[in-house]
Amino acid sequence: MQIVDIKFLIPGMLYQYSHQHWIPLVTIPFSFLLAYIGAHLVPDDFEIQVTSKSELFTPIWEKLPFLGNGMLRLLVAKDLVDLWRSNTLVKMLISYTVPLLFLLLLAWLVDFASFPIPFNLLSYAPFLGFFGFQFYSWLNGMDSPDYLNGFPVALPQLLRAKIVVYFLITTWISVIFLFVMAMVLDQLWALPAALIVMIANSIYIVSLTALLMGPRPNKAIFDISIMAWFYIGTIIPLLALFLISFTQGDMTIYENWGQMVSEEGLNATTSVLVEENAAGKGLRGILGVSAGLIILGIAFLMMLNRRWGRRPFEN
Repeated sequence: MQIVDIKFLIPGMLYQYSHQHWIPLVTIPFSFLLAYIGAHLVPDDFEIQVTSKSELFTPIWEKLPFLGNGMLRLLVAKDLVDLWRSNTLVKMLISYTVPLLFLLLLAWLVDFASFPIPFNLLSYAPFLGFFGFQFYSWLNGMDSPDYLNGFPVALPQLLRAKIVVYFLITTWISVIFLFVMAMVLDQLWALPAALIVMIANSIYIVSLTALLMGPRPNKAIFDISIMAWFYIGTIIPLLALFLISFTQGDMTIYENWGQMVSEEGLNATTSVLVEENAAGKGLRGILGVSAGLIILGIAFLMMLNRRWGRRPFEN
């Protein structure tokens, strides 16, 4: 039901229907009056928001003496400053930790349900390196490196700096995660072996990603040839470590090693490696695969100059 005729709400329509000439004589000055009042209600001053930042580069540079005084230290310090100033560090950490929390929940559910497959701490450790691919993508998508074409720096140097930043930010998260998972699974004595697997797989995955995709991982994922090599290079070692971890059974070998270490000290540190049962052979296999991954990761880093040495900076 129409309570008020719409013509009375629109003066122009009312004038068209009624043709009463007093309507524009009243409404036009009234419109100017409303505009005048509105203009005076708006304050005639404005405030420019000024933000100041304290110097970050020098303090960060001074905390990286282990990187020497060359270009690597300079690029790593710059990337860390960019991470902090861009306010993307929290998003990147969340993108890295959420899959880890899901993996932790999965480990708890498997342990709680007494799943017949012998999952253990070494079954989950390889996946930490695989999750680093997304974090590496964030690092390369944070800022366009095109401006570096005018500086005396090569693309492989930037890629190595990204890898160093990746390990500086994510390693402590992975260590804490493995420690918490070891507590949940009651497998603390398997933590040293799990740390070796995690570090080896992280070095391998990130080095392989840098070699294949360079500074454009978000673009390279649409290249079938690159992704085919990436999946082959990641699935084979992941599957090998995952399957070999089942040979560890109920992890009794690590509990026995822990007891021997507490009784005999460092003289017992290699005792588990000489056992000829399935668990001992499996552990040697896991450490052998991890050593191979570290060697391959170092080789991939050395091959960065050959693949990306003459490429321009672009994103």
